[in-house]
Amino acid sequence: MNPFDPHQAGPELRPVAVITGAAGGIGAATARLLAHTHRLVLTDADSDRLHALHTILADEGHRADCLPGDLADADTAQALAELCARTGSIRSIVNAAGLSPVQADWRAIIAANSIGPMRLLAALEPLLAPGSACVLIASVAGHLGPQDAAVQTLLDDPLQPDLYDSLHPHIAAVVAAHGGTLEGQAYSLSKRAIIRLCEKSAPGWGRRGARIVSLSPGVVWTPMGRREAASGHRAQAMVDSTPCGRWGTAMDIATAAQFLLSDAASYITGCDLRVDGGAAAALRGTQF
Repeated sequence: MNPFDPHQAGPELRPVAVITGAAGGIGAATARLLAHTHRLVLTDADSDRLHALHTILADEGHRADCLPGDLADADTAQALAELCARTGSIRSIVNAAGLSPVQADWRAIIAANSIGPMRLLAALEPLLAPGSACVLIASVAGHLGPQDAAVQTLLDDPLQPDLYDSLHPHIAAVVAAHGGTLEGQAYSLSKRAIIRLCEKSAPGWGRRGARIVSLSPGVVWTPMGRREAASGHRAQAMVDSTPCGRWGTAMDIATAAQFLLSDAASYITGCDLRVDGGAAAALRGTQF
């Protein structure tokens, strides 16, 4: 056995893959893929679903360490970093944690989609090694939604005090100008912030020999996507406008993330990959 070949090495010798939002559709699909070559460290705010995923992976012979908690909480992010430091060398990070408009109010969406990723990177960056790679799950909504310079500036530093009080009038102004809801616009703006976070982080990661990429799914047939579809017509309307003519699947996103984390993508960093069936190309410039 070659202990440096992740396909042959036992779980204790494999590089570590950290997956947040691991119990969701995209997170779980990614965990199932990376489990074949990595030892997993999984986290999710839903402890029951995280435990269920751990049981499935264990039954399939995979090793995973689990930490339930909300990454917007600084203590959870620090506990995750400490668990990773005890587990092994971090090779892969996938931030699949996030909330959509149908799941929460706008403040919780900002916390999950902006504060959580920032705390995650701050906690794990000291553990990076040459060859480490990260994929931040963004959204095509970050490309199609309206832009606002004031919101963008605030979300570039989401750990600042009084973030919500500062954000509220600006997001309300976006709603007044473009329609939609506070939750919908907060979702689009926070996903755009993830794309910017990736770009801003790339130079520092490069100095460590590491890469960071964002990935923007279109409409994906996951539990979150199905809830969005059931809440109104917008999700299906986007599918109908998508050149590929279908919903995306969690595995569409997971396999793209697997590629971005691999050595085959070693010259890709600081950018966003749209895995949206062509939705952004078809809808750019429209008010959707």
